[in-house]
Amino acid sequence: MVQKPHGQEQDKRKRRRSRRIRARIRIVVRAQTRDKQTVSEETDALVVNAHGGLVLLAGYVAKNQFITIVNQKTGEELLGRVTDIGERFMGKAQVGIEFIRPVPEFWGVSPRPKDWNLASFIAGQTVPEKA
Repeated sequence: MVQKPHGQEQDKRKRRRSRRIRARIRIVVRAQTRDKQTVSEETDALVVNAHGGLVLLAGYVAKNQFITIVNQKTGEELLGRVTDIGERFMGKAQVGIEFIRPVPEFWGVSPRPKDWNLASFIAGQTVPEKA
């Protein structure tokens, strides 16, 4: 039988460090294969926040693998880490990524949610996840 988390532990899982928003943003993801070859894939970020996002990838990546994310509109590049890999559907997986450090301006979203400002990151504030 699987036990469900209680109290504070469950609350932590429901909170986010910054509010998520749905936005289709063209990106390039670069990763290294096991044999140290660099591969690139043009794709979309579907859900984003100041700390990372959810992207679609046809290529294979591993959890905790470091990747480079490039915003095609601005040309800005960031180092990120794969945090979650969903089931594959129609040849692509939904992949959760986390930036090494929060960068609220990376996605080019305007106006940005109020909790994306750097002061809230310094203060360590979190945002309750919508049910």
